Amino acid sequence: MIRLITLCLVAFMATSALNTYAQVPKLNSYPTATATIFLDFDGQTVSSPYWNAGNSFYATPPVLTNAQITTIFNQVAEDFRPFNLNITTDSAVYFATIATKRQRIIITSYSSWYGSAGGVAYLESFRWGLEVPGFVFSNLLGHNPKNVAEASSHESGHTLGLNHQTRYDANCNYLNDYHPGTGVSNSEIGWAPIMGNSYSKNLSLWHNGTSVNGCNTMQNDLTVIASSANGFGYRTDDVGNTTNQSSNVIFNGQTYAVNGFVNSTNDVDVFRVSVPERGRFTMSAVPSSVPGAAGFSTSNIDIQVSLLASNGNVINTYNPTTSVQSVIDSILDPGTYFLRVTNISNMNVANYGMLGNYAMSGAFVPNSTLPVYSLVLNGTVDQNKHDLNWSIVADEPIESITLETSADGKTFTDLQEVNGTSRKFVYQPYEKGTLYYRLHVVTASGLKYYSNIISLRETATELKYSLLTNFIQSSSVVVNSNGNYNWRLVDMNGRSIANGKVNTGVNRINTNHLTNGMYLLQIIDGAEISTEKIVIQ
Repeated sequence: MIRLITLCLVAFMATSALNTYAQVPKLNSYPTATATIFLDFDGQTVSSPYWNAGNSFYATPPVLTNAQITTIFNQVAEDFRPFNLNITTDSAVYFATIATKRQRIIITSYSSWYGSAGGVAYLESFRWGLEVPGFVFSNLLGHNPKNVAEASSHESGHTLGLNHQTRYDANCNYLNDYHPGTGVSNSEIGWAPIMGNSYSKNLSLWHNGTSVNGCNTMQNDLTVIASSANGFGYRTDDVGNTTNQSSNVIFNGQTYAVNGFVNSTNDVDVFRVSVPERGRFTMSAVPSSVPGAAGFSTSNIDIQVSLLASNGNVINTYNPTTSVQSVIDSILDPGTYFLRVTNISNMNVANYGMLGNYAMSGAFVPNSTLPVYSLVLNGTVDQNKHDLNWSIVADEPIESITLETSADGKTFTDLQEVNGTSRKFVYQPYEKGTLYYRLHVVTASGLKYYSNIISLRETATELKYSLLTNFIQSSSVVVNSNGNYNWRLVDMNGRSIANGKVNTGVNRINTNHLTNGMYLLQIIDGAEISTEKIVIQ
């Protein structure tokens, strides 16, 4: 059965001829691949029984510069980076690929022949070998490179067999045809599925979630794309997963730079670092990205880096909670170390689908010192006042300390700047409920550091319960309850995954079976349900 998939935000089409509007840059993401998706920007005459009732029409080129075309190409290429699949803007490459392993996606400014959808495509048309293209209507997407790229990947997904990622609530009620994701729009770790509505989210990923076929039907996007039906599968891993298979970090003087590629959800990249003498080691791991709104970039990975000793034991793990990047700044003694790079779940989404390229760079400076060795924030609630205190171990003076607060644990704003010698601050918030805090410290030499994040909540007697913390690093959630209530754990797709009862006093809810990421803990008292966000770290 032939199925046409229309997206209110995206659309597809197919064509054949060759009217060139401007010289489109010829770009290829993986030239040796056995399969191809052709992003066609140069205008095409479409003559196909599958489109416009078989009547020919000319799909005009989009109003995009070559720089914008390159941005769109880079984002789509990154979305399909894990697969043995070439994203190209070169028609010659497309025609050199066998018909049953290629797909043309026409990006055009002509949409009136179809309607108001942003794009349209036939489900599984990649496999047909019938030259049936898909379409993205750039004019209906404001010629915005981010939106055009999201639509291009979305519609390409349809041709490879993907339906929409659809959202339902915990009771299986339909909510959204296009899953809108979670997190603040245009924030660095805001997430949405590519097969949902991902225009305003930085992390737009392939997803394993509920589809248009019902709340009990899961669609594993990666499995569908890499299936034998499409015939191209995954790329080969580039960096070994263990210390014995590690790649060497080569220094150019005091600096180094390496590139890596996370090609599966559980992929691990391990790099060997040799340190000849005591000194300061720095590292910055940044996912491949393209420019986006509000100063952020569209990324496909949230990166975690662990520093390992020569015997493979973990010395420390680095993963800023509100950033997709990872940074190390540490003093190392002489010896061999390893850097272990993985993707990591965050408070908005699990690590499934976090695949793609990253760049890792840094330096080693012998006989140097680390400005800040330790920065730890603690806090308690006393008679509705939030009593915050912290410890700093540093080798140079602290220029400034800014206490930051957040209502959701993701978007922080300045609360108060205190003296660099201060180690305590007491605050009585006007807001009720849970508040999150962190410190932003600047040293005398201008280096910036962030502390850990803590959460504090009012513990007045009228509350039915309180959580010890919303950030869970142990094997359980600690609930201090003033009564006997039912509880339920719900994932971010609205599915109930565990339930039970809490009694008066201290209760522990086991979280050993949960992967890292954000969940909802619901406390149920008859007809009233209270909901807390928890983050498994």
